[in-house]
Amino acid sequence: MKLLVKKDDFNKGLQSVQKVAQNKSNNLTSENGLLIKALNGVIEIQANDYDMSIKTIIPGIIEEKGEAFLADPHILELTRRINSEEITVSKQDADTQMMIQGGNLKYQYLTMDPDDFNEVEVVEQGYSQFMTDSITLKDMIEHTAYACAADLARPIFTGTFLDVDGATISMVATDTHRLALKTAELDAPVSERLQAVIPSRLLSEISRQLPTDMPVPVQITAIRNYLAVKFSNVYIKTRLIEGQFPDYQRVIPTSFSCAVTVNRTEFTGAVERASIVAKDAQYNVINFVMADGQIKLTSQDPDHGTVEDFVPCKMEGEELSISFNGKYILDILKHCHGDEISLQCKENSPLLVKDLEEDRCVFVVTPMRTR
Repeated sequence: MKLLVKKDDFNKGLQSVQKVAQNKSNNLTSENGLLIKALNGVIEIQANDYDMSIKTIIPGIIEEKGEAFLADPHILELTRRINSEEITVSKQDADTQMMIQGGNLKYQYLTMDPDDFNEVEVVEQGYSQFMTDSITLKDMIEHTAYACAADLARPIFTGTFLDVDGATISMVATDTHRLALKTAELDAPVSERLQAVIPSRLLSEISRQLPTDMPVPVQITAIRNYLAVKFSNVYIKTRLIEGQFPDYQRVIPTSFSCAVTVNRTEFTGAVERASIVAKDAQYNVINFVMADGQIKLTSQDPDHGTVEDFVPCKMEGEELSISFNGKYILDILKHCHGDEISLQCKENSPLLVKDLEEDRCVFVVTPMRTR
């Protein structure tokens, strides 16, 4: 095998597969490392582990076809620092070493038998398939994945639930203390409803790969217990979490005794100030009193003192005193971008938060019991 490639193209391809190639969560040699394959006029870089597989195509000149399987942690760092715009990648068929040359650098390293690599299988058809774009998908992931649970004791909550019904796509995540829901419309409806729970770690990796400088078409295909995502020159296949995701619509409150509209920037500043004291106490508790056209925020650390802050608001309904985990409130506010947000609640019930400039995103937080 002998390839002539641009340094930037080669590095971009390596970066796409790096996390999967260096996954240390398993001890299977055939599932650690990456495959460089040059056949049929196409240069592919592949990586595959138990959870996710990825294949990316890079431009370049194939002088001699071939393939190489390697597990080298230094390759990306070295090629980044090559002082040449072009790189030569070569390996003789009978040789166990592969060589990278660029500028004055020459790097040789051992390879493994390509037959031991579990190649990424591209599946074109599944039980359901739809098209969206990279910006929409990335936005949906970023607005929901943060609410996934970290506790592996309940695996179903460690992933984001993807629900595609007709022409509506929904993503929802919850750790049972908070919930984030984002919806969007598709250009064409799906013929078969798609429901899948995608591990948050793998979904974050998909999000990292999605281009955002301009919308790029993204094809998503459901295949038994896997989901395939295809865009540009990248193909990703991720495993799904087995199990039934709870009916999230039942968690979203629909009746309220108090409705408040508040400036997002002012409210965020007040919550941040109250959290300085609250985060040093157990559970990061902040009490919110909504009355007389303002929100009073109180937090305390028994060993140090108490903080009070006030934010003006527009209010409808009854006065309300209720407590929440300050971190959960701040996480929601980080994902709101409009000038104003609405807070709707009733005594001892979950809080519904909406960005008034984004009607397709909903956040829910459960209250905390205080003495």
